[in-house]
Amino acid sequence: MVVREVSAEDVELEYVSAVGIRERGALGHLWPVRFESVRPERRFPAFRGQGNWCVWYWSATCGGHVAYESWLERDHLMLLDFDPLVTGMASQPFRLSWAGSDGKRV
Repeated sequence: MVVREVSAEDVELEYVSAVGIRERGALGHLWPVRFESVRPERRFPAFRGQGNWCVWYWSATCGGHVAYESWLERDHLMLLDFDPLVTGMASQPFRLSWAGSDGKRV
């Protein structure tokens, strides 16, 4: 397996803005985006018999709900909510991709 170093300019970030427009660009250029105010990048699955569930946690930090899909995510949301250094949280705010060693997007 060939391993190569990836810089912030090699990583592409994709997200859906608060008004529903899909945005895409280099991580280095989109760094200042406030991801706690964007829409989730993907929908949360819901079907009969699934092993997990999608629930909303009300966050005092955000002043609103943040979705989670597992107890582990919920526990992390709760810990972040009580951390005075945290100013915002988001659920599935973006998708990352980069070129693999064969040149295809990963």
